[in-house]
Amino acid sequence: MRTNLRITAAATTALIAALSLSACGSDSGSKESDKARSKPSASAPATSGTDGGSQGATTGGDSAGTTGGTGGTSGGTGGSGTTTGGTGTAKPAKSNGKQSGGQTGSGSGSSKRVTCTGSNIKLTATPVSRPINHVLLTATNIGKTTCNAYDAPAVKFSNAQSPIPVDKDTIPQSVVSLAPGQSAYAMIRTQGEPDGTDPYMTSQVVVYFRGAVGMESVGRSAYASLAKPVGVVDAQAMATYWQSDMGAISAW
Repeated sequence: MRTNLRITAAATTALIAALSLSACGSDSGSKESDKARSKPSASAPATSGTDGGSQGATTGGDSAGTTGGTGGTSGGTGGSGTTTGGTGTAKPAKSNGKQSGGQTGSGSGSSKRVTCTGSNIKLTATPVSRPINHVLLTATNIGKTTCNAYDAPAVKFSNAQSPIPVDKDTIPQSVVSLAPGQSAYAMIRTQGEPDGTDPYMTSQVVVYFRGAVGMESVGRSAYASLAKPVGVVDAQAMATYWQSDMGAISAW
């Protein structure tokens, strides 16, 4: 009888010990589980620049692509936001400095002009019946380029030492420009009212051309022969400025 009680007591003691060990293991596992749950999880690995840029494009593309950098921030370390759609603005095309269909920057549409001289002018001299003692000069552009007939012709007759004076009242409103084939006109008075001075006779006129600045002559001179000799008094002789319309000096 005592032997059975001892066995039963031993079995009971073993059972209690087993239950105690089980409870300890369960409690230890529970504590470990609690520790695992309470410990903060490791940060998620940073996404690649492509994923960051893609997210930036997704979050910022709808707002006119102005948040390319923002997309990079929300995308982690790789978010440069420089992937397509980041800026949302088109890159301007490179300019070649020329306007399409237009002129270049210098305003080169105007035709080139040179000075009218004996090199590109054909000169003729024709005595007129009215007014008397007058000779009409005609300067025709025989060149291939428009030329400007500046100021007045510097006229000398065969025996003259210097050009005859010019009538300042005949200055034109603008410079006379001659396209190829066009003519300019000037009138010469060879002598005035008789004052007892004997005129000399000549059949040739020499014309010197002036430039845009000053009264100096430029380029080659031009010669014209008269159909018949005319009488000249140097002290009374005078010339007009070049004119584009012969009618402006026909009654001079």
